[in-house]
Amino acid sequence: MAELSPGSPASDRLHELTRLAEQAGVESLVSEAHGLSERLREGLFHVACLGQFKRGKSTLVNALIGEDVLPVGVVPVTSVVTTLRFGEPRRGRVRFRDGRSRDIDLAELREFVSEEGNPDNGKAVAAVELLLPSPLLDRGMCLVDTPGVGSVFAGATEATRAFVPHIDAALVVLGADPPITGAELALVEEVARHVDELIFVLDKVDRLTEEERVVAGAFCRRVLTERLGRPVGPLLEVSGLSERAGRRVGNWSALVERLERLAAESGALLVRRSEERWFQLLVGRLTRDLTEQRAALERPLEETAGRIAELRRAAVAIEETLVDLGHLFAAEQQRLAEQLTREREAFVAQAAAAARLELGEKLVSRRDRGASLWRWAAKEAQRIAAVQLDRWLEAQQPIAEERYRAAARRFVDLANEELLRLGRSGLVGAEQLPPELARELGFRSRSRLFYTELWELASRSPPAWLATTFGTRAQALASVRKVMEGYLTELLSVNATRVQNDFDERILESRRRLEAEIRSMLTAASSSAERALARAQAAQRAGSSAVRAEVDRIERWTRAVADLAASPQRKEGEEPS
Repeated sequence: MAELSPGSPASDRLHELTRLAEQAGVESLVSEAHGLSERLREGLFHVACLGQFKRGKSTLVNALIGEDVLPVGVVPVTSVVTTLRFGEPRRGRVRFRDGRSRDIDLAELREFVSEEGNPDNGKAVAAVELLLPSPLLDRGMCLVDTPGVGSVFAGATEATRAFVPHIDAALVVLGADPPITGAELALVEEVARHVDELIFVLDKVDRLTEEERVVAGAFCRRVLTERLGRPVGPLLEVSGLSERAGRRVGNWSALVERLERLAAESGALLVRRSEERWFQLLVGRLTRDLTEQRAALERPLEETAGRIAELRRAAVAIEETLVDLGHLFAAEQQRLAEQLTREREAFVAQAAAAARLELGEKLVSRRDRGASLWRWAAKEAQRIAAVQLDRWLEAQQPIAEERYRAAARRFVDLANEELLRLGRSGLVGAEQLPPELARELGFRSRSRLFYTELWELASRSPPAWLATTFGTRAQALASVRKVMEGYLTELLSVNATRVQNDFDERILESRRRLEAEIRSMLTAASSSAERALARAQAAQRAGSSAVRAEVDRIERWTRAVADLAASPQRKEGEEPS
């Protein structure tokens, strides 16, 4: 790739922090700091487009850029975080989780960022970056298209959540049906903890009546103000789709002006805030690592080994808590399943009546007979059933996710109690644990749902064959209608059960993945502690002078890190004391 246009240089103190991390052997921090330095050097800041799946985020970003770069579709499309920044010529780069990267043509984008081209992110894409000569981006703004929270696809919500620390400003895309979901609220709250610049838009207003726009807008403003504890500003009414079609509606000009003003007046400030936020995070991580290294050197090895054993015992205690809580979770899941069963039965009864009526109305307009009429009726029954099921699935998806979040909340609360206790214990390795687990935003597992067509139930019996082939038109229609009404009911009943089973499986799998995440953190903490013990053992085998020299080096690094954190205005070339 060609050199990107330069921006503001990265901070000297960040370079110094990176150098100290290299000397201390904290390679993961070094890699992260290098990436941050590059972004700061170029003066880039991230404006992330956030919201529930199918809010129209990709279409909105395309409209802001002025060209259809991002793939859009009638199903949830975006599965990978995609960053659009200024650059020429137009090109893209894919970064993979194993560290590889590859340049791509923009025409190839769908193969990496869409669920269709990259199902469940099977290609292990970490992120995608697009360079475009868009005037909106030429002052350092990077528009970020994120996977929608609450998506039916695995990893989508998690990919968005993982990007939250990189967000400098947010463009929150809301709708009218529903106006704002629990998953969206949880995400906005998480972002608002460290981001002041939040721009809220109500998209697809061209599809709403005036009354719907007023009601949805008032509801969103009230809920957001209550949850964030601060005014949210205007809710800009827009339509990305209409804008791309050349029909400007609502407050589109105000949205563009807001983003242009953000880049012109606040871009440099956002870059500095990003630098400071990340610098403090990295300082904390390096300080904890150095503290652990020194503690392992200064304690008797037996004490360090004993603390590691205590950490392992704590991990066993948490494991027992997880098992006990798992039983409670299972009981809650059973209650949710029973509740969904009642809702499914009510849906089938209502939908079957409506579906039979629709099929009957369409049948009377048919003039064909025999096999042609039968095939048409079977296909039409499948179509009608699929439409009814899709509506129910769309309505039930956010409800099922909210129920999972509620069931997981107690799970996360108890895990956080254990993390807090460990953090205060002084155990080796405990400092590597996060201060708390974030709330669940939605399912962690991919939907495996597909509708079955039950063709065997739509076959023609000999009497039906006679009636549709040789009978009167009334006899033919009556024969078809009788069989297809029963077929419709079975299609709805069986496939609604499949929807319910899919939700049950996703709740169970999401719970298992949450448990696995907690176990993984404990394993990582234990491994970190054991590495510190191994370093201490190696130093002690080399003799007391080697231990003292290593402690002295760690002390110098620790003082230098503290000095950096306390002196943000360090002059160029000045050495830490």
